[in-house]
Amino acid sequence: MKNIIFLLMIVMFAVPFVNADVTPENSHPLPKCIKIVNLDEFSDIYFIGYITGPMVENYETYMIEPDKCLTMGYKFNTLKILAAKKSYVDSVGINNIDISNENVFSSDEQISPYGGYVDENNPLIKLEIEYSILGFSDDKLILYKSKETSEYNDGTSTKVETFEKPNTQNLKLIIDNKKNPEQNIESKSFWSKINCFFKGIFGRSC
Repeated sequence: MKNIIFLLMIVMFAVPFVNADVTPENSHPLPKCIKIVNLDEFSDIYFIGYITGPMVENYETYMIEPDKCLTMGYKFNTLKILAAKKSYVDSVGINNIDISNENVFSSDEQISPYGGYVDENNPLIKLEIEYSILGFSDDKLILYKSKETSEYNDGTSTKVETFEKPNTQNLKLIIDNKKNPEQNIESKSFWSKINCFFKGIFGRSC
């Protein structure tokens, strides 16, 4: 009896996921590839895929490469794009990243590499999307969709769209914020020297 109950529980939990992956009627899958294309312009920064969701324990991370499509595993997962100083990631390891750390910036772009399915009457059969990095503003990584390529199966020519850079204020090309501990140390050292100087004028030692 216990074995039957156990099997029923497995079926109850497994069925929703199985059903979710069944190809909808009168539709076809849409292969979708999303890339971030100008990573090599930021030599001191790692760009990282940060995955959370129902099929992930806590989170998963991976290095983003310019020639590879982004991934997020299970289709109901969520993908966040991070930028982090190489020195920070090298010190803690990519699997131990704290996204609240001052050396880590995240993007607000909602990016889903899952193509899903389209209606059988829709001739779209392939989608390639390129994102480019603008830089950093406040504590955010600024990305924008720079190119989209669509392919069709009805004789329609491949469609290529390019997009203008958004006008973003106070943009930086490095991760450099006021909380940087190295900057604080330098600042304290400077004021300590000034303090010693004035103490010396009045015959007092530091």
